[in-house]
Formats: sequence, structure tokens, C-alpha cells
Amino acid sequence: MKPLIYFSYGMTKCGTTLAFHMVSEALLQAGYKQHRLPAHLIGPNKKLNFGQHFTDDQAAELWQTVQSIGHPIVIKTHTRPDPAIVKMIQNGQAIAHACYRDPRDMALSMLDHGIRARANGKPAFDEIETLEDAKSGIRNQCDSLTAWLRLPNVLPLDFEDIAFDMQTTAQRILTQLGIAGNPEQIVNKVLDGRFTQFNKGIPQRYKAEMSPQDDRKFAREFAPFLSRLLDNKHTLPTDGSIALPPPLELRISV
Repeated sequence: MKPLIYFSYGMTKCGTTLAFHMVSEALLQAGYKQHRLPAHLIGPNKKLNFGQHFTDDQAAELWQTVQSIGHPIVIKTHTRPDPAIVKMIQNGQAIAHACYRDPRDMALSMLDHGIRARANGKPAFDEIETLEDAKSGIRNQCDSLTAWLRLPNVLPLDFEDIAFDMQTTAQRILTQLGIAGNPEQIVNKVLDGRFTQFNKGIPQRYKAEMSPQDDRKFAREFAPFLSRLLDNKHTLPTDGSIALPPPLELRISV
């Protein structure tokens, strides 16, 4: 394969680490070693290539680095695509996937993380004490998700598929990359030796853990999200350029 940057984007608690490792393993099994990128571009003291925001100069250096490596490199991120990254995707230097999840399950998982964070004295998620706290963060992330999904060559990945239909997800990743591979071997390798930040691992946990009243509140607020990305996910294009209805698209600017 030619040099390429693969951005593994995901909303919070949506299986992004798992999806990232599936891409990484698919590339490794195809013979493309996943080199550690320069720390000033993807952050120090990380066990994997994890990027945040990129200026034009940083994006240019990132591309030069991947060109010198000579094959695709995957980078995990939780941030919306900066203008420089948008340009890279639009001109074919990069592709991506975007991981999402039912907002109700996201909120419950964020609550769990908040409890652990406060118990362990860690800052990440310690502010998440109620479903309303979680809902506020999810609103902002819907904007970031939409920014990715509006771009070409961005593969939409639902948490339920990432976590509970892994071989199909691995095959979709292979197809997007345009390389041959064994989905079963990819899944076995990822589950055997990778840190995936798996929480409870229960599909549609909101059905058992969320009150009917809270369920209705989330369903009303995130109705476009639920309709377009979950109820009709099998009709989504697999090459990006997804048209999302309001209000998801109202606050987007890239």
C-alpha cells in the first residue's frame, strides 16, 4: 500500500480503542509495521499513536513522516478533525473510521467511569456524577462525530458491531483499506493481547439499567442520532459523505 494516514476517531466510551487495534492488527498482518510517530506530534508517554489537534505545519510534518515510513499508519483520536486533517482526507492522504454508540449506553458507561475516577482520585470523568452531566458531554461529541462523518472515506462503526460482531467489523476495515486479511485472526490477536478499555461489555445496557423516564428524555433529545445512525445504520454509505439531519448538523463547522 502507498503511504496513508488512518484516523481512528471515536466518541467517548464507544469502542474506539478496540477499533483502533483492529486496524493496527490488520495492517500488521499485511506486513505494515506500526511505527511510533514523533512525540511532539502525537504526545509523549503513550503506548500507541494518539493524536489530538493538528496545525497546518504539524499535519504537513505528520504526512512527511508517514511518507518516509512508506506505508499506512493508524492514529487514534477523540477530537474533531482540524481543517488541516479535513484537507488530508479530502485529497486522499488520509482515511478514517468514526465510532459511535447509543447515547443512553454512552451515558451509563460515563457514569461508571466517573465513579471509578472519584474513588481513585483521578481527574478523567470525575465530573460525571449524573446523567445530565453525561448528556452535556455527549451533545458536544455529536458535533465532532458529524464533522467526521461528513467527510469522504470515513467508515461509520457502531459500538454494538465493534464489540459484539467483531469479525464483520474487521472485514469492513479490511475492505476499506483494500487489503486481504483474516478477520478471525485479527479478532483473536486483538482480544488476546491488546488493552481495549472494555467496561461491562453488555449490549444495549440502557434497557436494563436506565429508567423509562430517562430513556424517553434521551430518546427525545437524540432522536435524529438514534434514527439516522442506529435505527437505519445498515443503510449508511460505507465510504463517508453521510448526510445527517438537524439538529446534529446545525452546530458543525470545519
